[in-house]
Amino acid sequence: MHPSQAAAQSVPVPPTDRPAAETPHLRMAIRLMKRQLLSWWLLLAVLVGLATWASLADVSGFLQVVVWLGVSLFAAVVADLLLMLEGWTRATGRLLPNSTWRPATAELEQAGRNSLMMTVTEKDGDAFRLRTLGMPTLHREVIARTRNVWVVGPDRNGWAVLVTPGLHSPLGGRLEKGKSRPAHPVLPEAPITGPDAPAADDFVVASQAKNKAGAAGRGYASAGAVVALGVVALVVALLLGEPLVGAAVLVACVAGAVPLFLSARALAVWKPLPELLAAGTWTRLPATFDEGWRPNSRGHADAEAAVRLPSGETVAVKLPQVSCDIVEYTRATGTMWFAGMPQPGSASAVGVPGYPLVDVARL
Repeated sequence: MHPSQAAAQSVPVPPTDRPAAETPHLRMAIRLMKRQLLSWWLLLAVLVGLATWASLADVSGFLQVVVWLGVSLFAAVVADLLLMLEGWTRATGRLLPNSTWRPATAELEQAGRNSLMMTVTEKDGDAFRLRTLGMPTLHREVIARTRNVWVVGPDRNGWAVLVTPGLHSPLGGRLEKGKSRPAHPVLPEAPITGPDAPAADDFVVASQAKNKAGAAGRGYASAGAVVALGVVALVVALLLGEPLVGAAVLVACVAGAVPLFLSARALAVWKPLPELLAAGTWTRLPATFDEGWRPNSRGHADAEAAVRLPSGETVAVKLPQVSCDIVEYTRATGTMWFAGMPQPGSASAVGVPGYPLVDVARL
């Protein structure tokens, strides 16, 4: 057992005696995935609509070529991916209510520049190969280290759903047919550290902290990009003599940017995570969460927990925008990992060594 496995003993795993759809928070993750997929289809439809409007309006042929070329390039890049995700999403809805998770081991291999293959081997020795869909880098790192997955499927169309221990976000893949390629195994990108090493040296946790610290900036940039798109549309519409159309598009873009801005503002609490990880080695303390905590559609929400310090004192801890994975881990183990020794009146980073789980705690 390597250090990250030892550190995460009792990490929540999917139940094998109940339908897969009953896995905590999995339905929420599927709903979010469907909503994001719908947003991409809507964006594609809007771009096609704008291109159609430009072709019907009395505009120059050059502008028509530019618009249609942009739409065609965008469609070529995303349409195939969206269709694959749509197929997997529909298969997930069919598989989860009627299947139970099966524990298995997984080996990843690089099948192409941007594609991964996964060989899944179940306990009875049965094995199959999947071409994976959109696997996040840190999920890939966890699988490369632990090789543990739980799987349902493949269905009659070859779709399968997988989860890794401790993480509620589902992964997908489709059965690979035909002759297999020579294996190029995906190995861990960084040395595996244990809880006795500085928390900031944990590659997976530190990478996740960096990602989350930049979430607010990315959100603000997205909101600004949406407003900028509206301004460009207004300028183009003025040049075409259609000020009302341009004004309507600008108003719609501003309205769409408002929720993006508010979401980004809420995520600004994650900005100090990288520096909080530098507080020292991991400290594991007994903790309990309020059972009434409910995450939002993105899997996180403000929460409070009770933590018992080494002195025996129990203190209240506030966790702004804490993830459901941290909550589930704490409920399953009765403990919480802190970077360094938490001090009353200060902020700390909480997480799970070796897993992409990290949040802010305020004592």
